[in-house]
Amino acid sequence: MRWLLLRFVLPLLIALPVGYGLLYPQILRCQLVSRSADFVAVDTPGSQVYISRVTLIPQGKQFLDNLTQARHRIKQFWGKSQGRAVLIYCPIQSQYEEYCAGGEGAGCSLGTPWGDSFLVLGPEGNSTDVIAHELCHDELYARLGWLRVKRAIPQWFNEGLAMMLDYRFSAPVTTATGETAAQRHEAYRAEWLYRTGTPERGTPDAKTPGTKIPDPETIDLDTLDLDALDRQSWSGRRLAPLKLDKLETTRDFFGGDYAHVMLAYTTAGLEVSRWLARAGQPAVQKLASAVADGEDFDAVYHRLEGKPGPGSKQLPTN
Repeated sequence: MRWLLLRFVLPLLIALPVGYGLLYPQILRCQLVSRSADFVAVDTPGSQVYISRVTLIPQGKQFLDNLTQARHRIKQFWGKSQGRAVLIYCPIQSQYEEYCAGGEGAGCSLGTPWGDSFLVLGPEGNSTDVIAHELCHDELYARLGWLRVKRAIPQWFNEGLAMMLDYRFSAPVTTATGETAAQRHEAYRAEWLYRTGTPERGTPDAKTPGTKIPDPETIDLDTLDLDALDRQSWSGRRLAPLKLDKLETTRDFFGGDYAHVMLAYTTAGLEVSRWLARAGQPAVQKLASAVADGEDFDAVYHRLEGKPGPGSKQLPTN
């Protein structure tokens, strides 16, 4: 028995952590950040915060100020915060790449099926918008669990929800009234029209005689047939619209070039802002609670906005 233990079990126990570190080096570094001499722990209300020692004093002060404002947005949007992610600030790109795979974007969210959660902010992440965006992801993870978010929540909703606290694409919502939510939606509509280059509704398409560009206020993202639509219609008008069912996974959402990702963000913000204008701010927590209890996301999503079922997600209606 002892021989079997030494021959098989012991090597396995050694191989598991080594293999884990090789497969997920960024997550392992995040888990060990409290022991790293490269970071200093900062006492703040809420979750743990680690700031790189190479951070300049003004940078560090600005980061903590931005974090305070971001947490205020979370409280306004979600109510009581349940997020528990560890925040890691890396002001230089090389260090950011060690903690965030690929080092792309201003920040990234990392998590494990057993509950560990980390928000890594890079050189461009010292911003209230970026921090609030990442904290919103953490709120969803805290309420549903990492695995349920990955399995049950489409990426367009996860990102679109975070865009409601991220004002880089549109003006902020200052109240929870339907009118203000509708105004936020209009801002996303304008951004969507710009990125797709969509002309005014019903405009005849000069390149395809006898046809018209789809009305951007009535396009149904679930049923829009891009294959039937002459793709030449969009030539010179930036990008064709993205359907929501093509933005379900992380790979779908982030799998294209910069223009694709920016349009994906705009599309997600457009749909979620439309939904909030119809369903109201309390619907966010209701949806999270229902999905946490095992209900189907699509069914809850449509029920809360008073729609009969899937197929009603669309580009904006006024």
